[in-house]
Order: sequence, then structure tokens, then C-alpha cells
Amino acid sequence: MATLQIRDLPDPLHQLLQLRARRHHRSLSQQALSDLQQACGGDPRERRRQALADLEALAVEQAGQPFDPPPEDLIRQDRSR
Repeated sequence: MATLQIRDLPDPLHQLLQLRARRHHRSLSQQALSDLQQACGGDPRERRRQALADLEALAVEQAGQPFDPPPEDLIRQDRSR
């Protein structure tokens, strides 16, 4: 796993990060990672889950029924060819 060192962090930003870490009961490092992940779009696995949920909701809204078969099954079938 990679590491990241930030130099010359402005004091107000450091204080804000410390405050956010305390509010979320995290270490400074954990809070920085969380904030970076959110700034970069969040957890890719969660984004995929949300995209599938959004597509299914759209399908239900437009067609009145959920995906049949589910997208995961279609992907598995495609990979097994």
C-alpha cells in the first residue's frame, strides 16, 4: 500500500482536519484518507453498487419491473463465453 506525506500544510487546514477527525472519532490519518476518498468520488465498489441500484430504479420506473436477469448474471454469462 502506498504512503503519502504532505508538507507545509497550512495551520488552519490542519486544525480543520483535526476538528473533523474528532467529530467522526477518527485519527487524523483516517480522516485525511476519508476526505481524500470522498473528494475522488468515494469507494469504487460503492459507486458501482449505487449505479446498479440507480439503473434498476430507472428500469422499474420506466418498465414497471426490475432487471430480469440481474446485470450481475449477464456479466457472469458474458465472462463464461
